[in-house]
Amino acid sequence: MKRLYIKGFTFFLLIASSASLAEIYKCTDAQGNTRYADKSCSDSAVVITPEKAPVVTEESLRRKDKTQRLLRAYDAEHEEERARKAASNTEKIQRQQKCSEARHYQRGVTQASRVYAYDKAGQRYDLSTEQRAAEEAMAQEKVERWCDEK
Repeated sequence: MKRLYIKGFTFFLLIASSASLAEIYKCTDAQGNTRYADKSCSDSAVVITPEKAPVVTEESLRRKDKTQRLLRAYDAEHEEERARKAASNTEKIQRQQKCSEARHYQRGVTQASRVYAYDKAGQRYDLSTEQRAAEEAMAQEKVERWCDEK
């Protein structure tokens, strides 16, 4: 198997080594081993003429450039889409967090037997019935704002 790779590599080197190389000879010896050479090694040698490389034209260069620009545009478009999805996921997570906080606050305001707040001096005081109703309404607005309930 290793010999096959060496032979293939040698063949490749012979082809790629020189553009002026017009003919390659494929020789098979008495043991059945095949080798490639630039000179005929026997009368039964088979001549292999490598194909010339395709000519690079102005049109082919324009097509290649156009294809590369198109691929770059596709890559940029896909990157923008990934960024939009990431931003959307981040926003969704933030909304879920805010919704959870709003529901927790609403439960506290509506289910507590006494609702209190703090004044500027840091003293706690109980909310009046009107103040409590205003807090409950504000809590409901937060839930409606952050939670997608249909």
